[in-house]
Amino acid sequence: MEMYTQAVIGGLVSSAPPLVGWIVAVVLAAIMLRRGGGRAERFLLAGASLMLVQSLIAIPTTALSIWLTVDRGMANVEAASVLSIFSLVRGCIGLAGIICLVYAFWVKFRLGKGAEGVRLSP
Repeated sequence: MEMYTQAVIGGLVSSAPPLVGWIVAVVLAAIMLRRGGGRAERFLLAGASLMLVQSLIAIPTTALSIWLTVDRGMANVEAASVLSIFSLVRGCIGLAGIICLVYAFWVKFRLGKGAEGVRLSP
């Protein structure tokens, strides 16, 4: 049991900076949304939340690897197969988060420049 605890604590320590950053991003996006934000702020909140979930899922990855090989008695090839599926799901969540964030900034800056009356083309 101590082995799993150490693995989770190690994952938490390595994921701490992104976790703090995404928590701050979620809080700021929620504040912006409550103050009358539009579509860009909704996508910013969705993207930051997805990236936070992706960072949280990354924490127990090492403990999962240990559990699969030690407790379940899987061979390294079988454990790697399970972990690759786990990583694929984690990657898809991260990709969806990045897409939401890019779309949020694109909408914000596209609509921001158009609303100010600045020409977009010569």
